[in-house]
Amino acid sequence: MSGGMTETQPITVELFGVPRLLTGKRAVDIAGLTLRDVSAALASACPCLAGPVIDSSTGWLADGYTFVVNERFTRDPGLIIPPESPVLLVSSLAGG
Repeated sequence: MSGGMTETQPITVELFGVPRLLTGKRAVDIAGLTLRDVSAALASACPCLAGPVIDSSTGWLADGYTFVVNERFTRDPGLIIPPESPVLLVSSLAGG
């Protein structure tokens, strides 16, 4: 039996930079279908991300952060995440 694309799925989001420092975690397991779902679930699972990384009023990424899905940088909240796709949360600003 296979799941449909309308159901949430388990997703592991790898954290880098400030998100990793704030949470103290390399990755967070959540459920979602779109990147908007992922962003909201991350804010709920890791309240320390709400504010500096995820805008508390919108539930979406703050400026300066982006997702990487299947090696493609994106800030499209409606993007449906294909099953078993790697998802990363990173700073979209260069530096170091």
